[in-house]
Formats: sequence, structure tokens, C-alpha cells
Amino acid sequence: MLLAGIGAVIGGMLVAAQGPIYAKLSEELNRDPLAAVFVAFLTATVAAGLLVFGLGNWRSISASNLTSLPPWVWLGGLLGACHVVISMQAIPLTGVAASLVLVIAGNLIGAAVYDHVGAFGLTARPFSSTA
Repeated sequence: MLLAGIGAVIGGMLVAAQGPIYAKLSEELNRDPLAAVFVAFLTATVAAGLLVFGLGNWRSISASNLTSLPPWVWLGGLLGACHVVISMQAIPLTGVAASLVLVIAGNLIGAAVYDHVGAFGLTARPFSSTA
């Protein structure tokens, strides 16, 4: 349990580092957030590919598995790209801490709504002031 908590804190610190890194990447690429998100996700794709083929079960990535996925799961990458582009724009204006406070507020609001309605295949957990 302690290791999981430490891992979560380290993960949070890595997320905090992404924003300013992405903002600098956008700045270096003529302030083009779309080019920057392409480079960032290309890097992530290469890293994920190395991990899947080096450590993971690459056989899980088959045409039959991919074509049988619910269509909405493909939104994950699109939403991630949108988040990165928005962060690249916000962090130079607000700073990392303020931007992350707003992101976390959005996370909490979204999580409450998604739980309440049972979005994305989740079990619905209606929002209540007692739970």
C-alpha cells in the first residue's frame, strides 16, 4: 500500500512536469501546439511500443481485438491530445501550480459526473452529500 502511494505521488510529480515541458516544446516549434502535441505523442507512442514489445503482451494488439473495441474507447487518445494542447496554452499564462489546480478541479467535477451517470462503462454511483 505504501509503495502504491509513493508511486502515485511520483506519478503526480511527473504529470506536473509534463505541462511546462509541453509548453517549451510548443514554444520551440514556433508556438505551434499542434506540432508539439504530434511530437509529444509520437515520443509516447515509441516509448509505449518499446514497453509493449519488450515487456508486455504484444499479442493483445490484434486486428480482431482492436476491431471489437467499443467505438468510444478511441476517444481516450483524442481527449489526451486536447488536454496537452490546452495545457500548453494555459501554463505560460497561469503557471504550473494554478493550471494544475484548475485541471484537478476539472478532474473532480468530471469524475463526479461520470460516476453519477455511469459513463464509459462504469457502474453508476449517484452523487450524494453523504457518500
